[in-house]
Amino acid sequence: MALGVVVKLALWLLASCAEAVATALLRGVALLLLAAVRLLTLPGQAADAALEAARGAVTAAVEFAAGVVCDVVASVASAILEALWSAVTGAAELASSAAVELTEAVRDGGEEAAKAVAAAVEGAAEVAAGAVAKVWESYVDALGALVLENRS
Repeated sequence: MALGVVVKLALWLLASCAEAVATALLRGVALLLLAAVRLLTLPGQAADAALEAARGAVTAAVEFAAGVVCDVVASVASAILEALWSAVTGAAELASSAAVELTEAVRDGGEEAAKAVAAAVEGAAEVAAGAVAKVWESYVDALGALVLENRS
């Protein structure tokens, strides 16, 4: 009977050790599987953060480009209005001086009136060419200033 108790005790000890080892192995495998699942979620979270950063960068770039376009449009419109105002002022001065010359030429004679009309037409052409040149020059200056301003 003592041998039976010793055998039972040895078998119980062996079974208890086997159960402890099996429990430790199964628990370790479960923890490894849990760690693997968590590792698989990390790239998704990183990709989400990267996409959010890219969206912020694109938004900032679009806002900057829209600001530059608004500045260009405002500069071009301002240059065109300045040039038109200059052309209108020059044309008014030319018209008034031509009217004075024509009035004097009519008093002096017909040949001088024809010369005055030709001179007035020539002056008007010069004013128109000057206005176009000023508009183009203002446009180029405004665009160049805007590019240099946004470059730095």
